[in-house]
Amino acid sequence: MSTQPIRIGFIGLNKTDSWAVNAHLPYLKDSAKYKIVALLNSSKDSAQAAIESHGLSSDTKAHGSTEAFAADDNIDLIVCSVRVDRHYPILKPILEATKAKAVHCEWPLGKNLAEAEELTALAKSKGLKTIIGLQGRQSPTGHVVKRLLDEGRIGKPLSVTITFAGYNFGEADLEPLAYLSDIEIGGNMVTIHFSHTLDVITNAVGQLASYSVVLDTKREKTLLRNKPHTYKPQSETDEPVQIVGEVKRTSHDQIAIQGHLTNGAVFSFHMRGGHPFPDTPGLEWRVYGKAGEIRITTPSANLHFGGSGHKIQLHDHKSGSVKNIEVPKDEWDEKELPITARAPARIYEAFADGKEDGYGTWEDAVVRHRLVEEMYARARDGSTEPAARYTHL
Repeated sequence: MSTQPIRIGFIGLNKTDSWAVNAHLPYLKDSAKYKIVALLNSSKDSAQAAIESHGLSSDTKAHGSTEAFAADDNIDLIVCSVRVDRHYPILKPILEATKAKAVHCEWPLGKNLAEAEELTALAKSKGLKTIIGLQGRQSPTGHVVKRLLDEGRIGKPLSVTITFAGYNFGEADLEPLAYLSDIEIGGNMVTIHFSHTLDVITNAVGQLASYSVVLDTKREKTLLRNKPHTYKPQSETDEPVQIVGEVKRTSHDQIAIQGHLTNGAVFSFHMRGGHPFPDTPGLEWRVYGKAGEIRITTPSANLHFGGSGHKIQLHDHKSGSVKNIEVPKDEWDEKELPITARAPARIYEAFADGKEDGYGTWEDAVVRHRLVEEMYARARDGSTEPAARYTHL
């Protein structure tokens, strides 16, 4: 490994609260393996304000155009963390002109399969290494489940069942998340919540071999709140939760998929929008085998984040015992990075250390995009074709 830090040109690290600030910056600011050397925001002034707000080095370059950013030859790794419908129009001209060696983009890679395929082909033609922000591949919970299965702790898997009560797509969402309700933008329950969760699960239990799918929209509009809803009592000084607008919902808030995995196990996954029932898990995942069963529960439904509150139990059919299985902590848990920053930290570490099995690539992203496109087509056309084709189009 080089002793020189990898120089990052960051797209979308703004001054205010954002995914880039909450998920990427906590690790990058303290890492000796990376240095943020350039920012690209909507304007040069915005980029400069972010540099100052986050205490980045005074020699960090502020860019306000893709042309200036692409011409910056001090960048080794491009990191893109903006809204999904902006990935393609921003990244395409940059990849065509950049001298960078690698590019890291949040999932979804594009707002549709066509954009993802074009960006992937372009990166390959330029010889760029690629990273996709499918953070769940770094989930300690998913790794433990895979280990238990590989060790044969429940025998041959017979069925996999998941229920998920989302934190979005209920009656109301935060105003900045209004875009989730617009299916044309490309960031929604299918592409984000479902795809992140499924990526964790299939990396542990295997891919789909055949399936049928139901996608539905049960609420015709989304009310927009000024702040997160809470069931906890509020003090008199708290700003009240208010509805500040509404948007039409064209994305889905109900997903049901059933079929078989490549190992023959029956697969069933139901995801819905809205809060979970009080005092019940946001997500429950069961793997039932001939000799036992694994039960995984998480309080927030964010399986791909990892973190506290994840619980794994193992029921041995022969003895009747139920054991709690520890989810091990690594240095990013011990350092108490924000929950949202731990999986990205593991991805950055793997890339810096040359561990290519420690992160997903844009080719992996295309496979996931194929499944999304396949699900949309089956739901739209009423196709009864059972064979899953997303891995080998």
